[in-house]
Amino acid sequence: MHVLTRKGRGGVPELRKDPITRRWVIIATERAARPTDFPAGEAAPNHSASCPFCEGREERTPPEIAAVRRPGTAPNSPGWEVRVVPNKYPALGIEGSAQGRSDGLFETIGGFGAHEVIIETPHHGLQPATMTPGQFAPALWMYRERYRDLDRDERFKYLLLFRNHGRPAGASLSHPHSQSIALPIVPKRATEELEGAQAYFAREGRCVYCDIL
Repeated sequence: MHVLTRKGRGGVPELRKDPITRRWVIIATERAARPTDFPAGEAAPNHSASCPFCEGREERTPPEIAAVRRPGTAPNSPGWEVRVVPNKYPALGIEGSAQGRSDGLFETIGGFGAHEVIIETPHHGLQPATMTPGQFAPALWMYRERYRDLDRDERFKYLLLFRNHGRPAGASLSHPHSQSIALPIVPKRATEELEGAQAYFAREGRCVYCDIL
């Protein structure tokens, strides 16, 4: 699943199917307006005075959807270990339409879905590789909880959890975070991988992923 974010005329996100490969692409030009705290050509800083994901700047993000918090702390305030907020520059949105349209070669679906940001720690300079198991465990727990919660909505057919590390990978903010996107369709790549794994099991009697590992 590709997301096109080049600058252009603003508009509601949309899913479009390539008429040749039959792969879906998300068109979300508003994401080109995302801010960044990566200095050009430099590594990510260990601290950022302007980072909206740091503890104490909760008012700079949309209201939190879920959080792991210390007892007695209020939502959208300091005292959290992990926060989940709607993506301020979403590739897809709950307010979109899941209705499909077909016009000759072109097949589209309104930009319906859910796009969330999982802020994995209040500490700007940490990364999963430098966290202790105890520090990263709340983030893993939250991944599972967001899967469970979004799975209750029958309009969603596929949930993608991903993490961009560094500017070359597409990250716009260096603070440790992951993203989840719930889609109204199953990407062709996911279907191909599942079919390939099933064919391998039918032929060899073993799990292909277990054999790879």
